[in-house]
Amino acid sequence: MIEAAVAFPDEPQPPYDPLFSDYPVAADGYDEMYAAPGVLRPHWRDMARFLEQTGGAELDRRYDEIQRLLQADGVTYNTYDDPHDAQRRWLLDPVPLLMTGEEWTGLAAGLEQRSRLLNALLADLYGPRLAIRHGWLPPELVYAHPSFLPACHQSLPAHERWLIFHGVDLARGPDGVFRVYGDRSQSPSGAGYTLENRIILARALPMLYRDAPLRRLAAFLETERTTLAKLARHHPENPHVVLLTPGPNSPVYFEHAYLANYLSLSLVEGEDLVVRDGRVWLKTLGGLQPVDVILRRVMDAFCDPLELRGDSLLGVPGLLQAVRGGHVALANAIGSGLVENPALAAFLPLLCRQLLGEDLKLPSLPTWWCGHPADRDYVLAHLDELVVRSILPGSPYWEGGQLDAATRCQVNERIRAAPHLFVAQAPAPLSTAPVLEDGRLTPRPVMLRGFVVAEDQGYRVMPGGLARVSSGLDTLQAALQKGGISKDWWVLAPTPQRHVSLLRQAYGPIVVTRDGSDLPSRVADDLFWLGRYVERLDGNARLLREALGRLLEWEQDNTDERCLDDLLDALDIPVPPVAESPRARFFALRQELLNLVIASEHPGSVKAIFSGLLRTGRAVRNHLGDDSWRLLNRLQQRIQEPSQEIGARQARELLEEELVLVAAFSNLNNETMPHHQGWLFFDIGRYLERVLRTLDLFNLAFITARNPGLPLWEVVLTITDNLTAYRRRYRSALHPTAIIDLLLFDEGNPRAVGYQLRRLQRHIGRLQQPSGSPYRSAEERLILESLTTLQLADIAALATLSHDSTRSSAELARLLDALQTPLKGLSDALTHSHFSHVEVPQQLITMRP
Repeated sequence: MIEAAVAFPDEPQPPYDPLFSDYPVAADGYDEMYAAPGVLRPHWRDMARFLEQTGGAELDRRYDEIQRLLQADGVTYNTYDDPHDAQRRWLLDPVPLLMTGEEWTGLAAGLEQRSRLLNALLADLYGPRLAIRHGWLPPELVYAHPSFLPACHQSLPAHERWLIFHGVDLARGPDGVFRVYGDRSQSPSGAGYTLENRIILARALPMLYRDAPLRRLAAFLETERTTLAKLARHHPENPHVVLLTPGPNSPVYFEHAYLANYLSLSLVEGEDLVVRDGRVWLKTLGGLQPVDVILRRVMDAFCDPLELRGDSLLGVPGLLQAVRGGHVALANAIGSGLVENPALAAFLPLLCRQLLGEDLKLPSLPTWWCGHPADRDYVLAHLDELVVRSILPGSPYWEGGQLDAATRCQVNERIRAAPHLFVAQAPAPLSTAPVLEDGRLTPRPVMLRGFVVAEDQGYRVMPGGLARVSSGLDTLQAALQKGGISKDWWVLAPTPQRHVSLLRQAYGPIVVTRDGSDLPSRVADDLFWLGRYVERLDGNARLLREALGRLLEWEQDNTDERCLDDLLDALDIPVPPVAESPRARFFALRQELLNLVIASEHPGSVKAIFSGLLRTGRAVRNHLGDDSWRLLNRLQQRIQEPSQEIGARQARELLEEELVLVAAFSNLNNETMPHHQGWLFFDIGRYLERVLRTLDLFNLAFITARNPGLPLWEVVLTITDNLTAYRRRYRSALHPTAIIDLLLFDEGNPRAVGYQLRRLQRHIGRLQQPSGSPYRSAEERLILESLTTLQLADIAALATLSHDSTRSSAELARLLDALQTPLKGLSDALTHSHFSHVEVPQQLITMRP
């Protein structure tokens, strides 16, 4: 390795800057920035000058800003082998990867040809199968592969393309030649992350981005949107295009939501769709809406449990039959995963000549398929020099040079037992690219993913793509699922190009809608539960805050701590037995409360409740505003922050901050979400949870309390944030009759049961009733029952609570039970009416009188 310094030919030597110091350049490798030790490649000179002028310390600050922006936007991913399914932060290096326009032209031509080739191969293998009949491909390579789906035979007409969107993993070798490492044809991820990288870098380094002569990405994404629209066989003038995602548990769910929002597509899951009469329909609050095109991000075998994997919960039963009938178009077609078979690389040069009449422009890594006896013998003889893997999806690979004797023997036996299932490739050192580390540039191996989309006359290649750098020089592949850092891949243009946005003025008529009846039923369900989790988190955090406050008062002033037992009951945790020592009891109580803050095992803990909130929030991500999502990310950081060593005072302070963020999230949604069907369900969830919790507090304070009286009444007012309102209104000691009026009957108090019931009644009355019945729905009857019960309550009997506690307590208990019973059935009624969808096509629904 030779240390390199920055030098500009025919210019004075620049001043020393540690940014470029100790940058090693391998004499036998290829570095993207340096042509040779001490010599910058010409197209890197302007970038190097900018980096040098900025300086390492400032670039470190910009790097921190980039990571903050990514975290605020909620950009995450997960590794496939993570047993905890943790959402990891997406990392972006501030130094882009540069490529000249001339070099890009040749690479783009190779990528475009590869897409045409694989599309032709798919059409042949699911059609006439000339490649097998003429011996261009061995049959066992196709038929033994699980991605070959016989049910997809001739599922598309001859003129339609199988491959609409294509991802290609490639890297440059020591000789400067790009080689393909793999193809992504089922659900190629990365385009959304590429766009987010470009946007974030433009925000963090605006001067660099504004003046940079790079080719923009918007034209490629506009082509993708146009292509999807043109696939529609019905409603070509206004097609309904959806993006089918596996759901929030997908490692790249962020990208699914991001692309759906950017391309103006409906983000749907398998349960949102249904096949009726040979067509695919989207289940919405207003009925079934026809779907014309599906951009799928679900793997082939999971798309249709009726004809493919019967245990799949991600697909749509009957989807493949709808495709055969020509009533819905898929991008990509089911079955396209077949060309991800790594053994195909050995046959692509021949297939390209036979299917396209062209020589292959973009080579793959040297590949040996062990199904050929000669190739198998070569692989076994040169195992130390090769990387061996099974052709089956998800299988590991073995680097022959790193195998011990036992593993080597096992690999040898497996290859001999089923040679057609194994392939070997000759590894090549990856080219290196500069990465910012601690104020210095360091070379790291880099792998690229290019993207290709179909258009009218062939395919269009994204100018750039996703670059990933590994964590060390000895890593073979910086693959997405292995972690690492991403880079923005720039293709340079002769001059700076105008910024283009997909948001543009629409010409011609447009259908104006605002009622939200096109909201998918599953999204409405998730919004409802998002509201419930938000209010549940708020309620439990308030209880915990008050309990910790009382605990600290007991520690400082030795005050009466008996109401803590009632708060523990409210938090649904066992009350510790009275110990011989007050100090032992104090520590037992403190530990129980701290566990609800720092642990997640208890279903009422802050972390457990937030887990449900985050899960439903991610499921409706593209229905929340950007600021709401940033608040949710901040809340996640605060909740995941506490350690096991946290004390009671720190826990209480943390709960204070969390309560502020929860309130900000709720009210920001209230201010930014259109007050139509989606917001109605969100707000109904909030206020249903709130009214049930308020009634539980009443029951605790006046009916089931272990230690009834003034301390517990004050706790109830504090938890509902009404202590100040009570004092301002009555200016006297606490009285149960006044508390009951303030928190039960006062319809002008948002924390009162009367207000909450009245709000629920208004919202439920505005919901669209899919049945079209002129009569009240089940949920309308239930909320009317509760509200009427409250309005007809015997206030005079309740007013004697302080004088005749037995009689009035029984009256209050009957009232609380009569209020709670219908409310507990409200969630099921909403599910039956709106979320468990009545699958009737929209045009057949009779208008409600």
